[in-house]
Amino acid sequence: MIDATVEDAGLDVPEVIVADRQAIVCQGLGSLVAQIPAVRLGPFATDLASLRKALGERPGRVILVLGVRLADADLGRVLEMLRRDHPRVMVVVVAEEAEFAFIRTAVKAGAHSVCMMGQVLSSLPRVLGHLVEGHSILPVEILKRLMGEQGDSLTRREHEILGLLVDGLTNFQISARLGLSENTVKYYLKAIYQKLDVNSRGGAIAKYVAGTY
Repeated sequence: MIDATVEDAGLDVPEVIVADRQAIVCQGLGSLVAQIPAVRLGPFATDLASLRKALGERPGRVILVLGVRLADADLGRVLEMLRRDHPRVMVVVVAEEAEFAFIRTAVKAGAHSVCMMGQVLSSLPRVLGHLVEGHSILPVEILKRLMGEQGDSLTRREHEILGLLVDGLTNFQISARLGLSENTVKYYLKAIYQKLDVNSRGGAIAKYVAGTY
């Protein structure tokens, strides 16, 4: 028979789920998490189904270390699902330097913290330590960069469409995903191109992913 006190103590130690479309990224981040004594390493997830399963099977405290894309969903869609179905989960978004636009998206969507992949060895243990204590934290270097940027002129819908462009969806696929007509998608794309000062999908994607808009 398991001592209830021991079992409850185990549940009080946050379990960290690592999710990214690339298993090798999950393994790398997982090896770092496994060295942090304040948390327990949980399962990896590469798509929405495996992430939902992992979250549904964890009754205790959960921290999710999340890359900018899963195999079948972009960051915005995953964060929306988490807010709706798993609001208790604390989320840390990890992105490459060239993906800074997703850091901006994560902060706006209410992620509890963010890390740049280039500083993950030093920043992730610090961030997880704060989250274990129940505190959200935005690293100073990221906060300074966000505050130093010009105001974001893109609307929420335009961010959604750009995220789907990055994932390689066609106008028809975007219209089906968002419940819009193809003409409406084309209208949004025209507005996006004007705001980003580009004249092609490739140009829009490059600027958005780099965060240079």
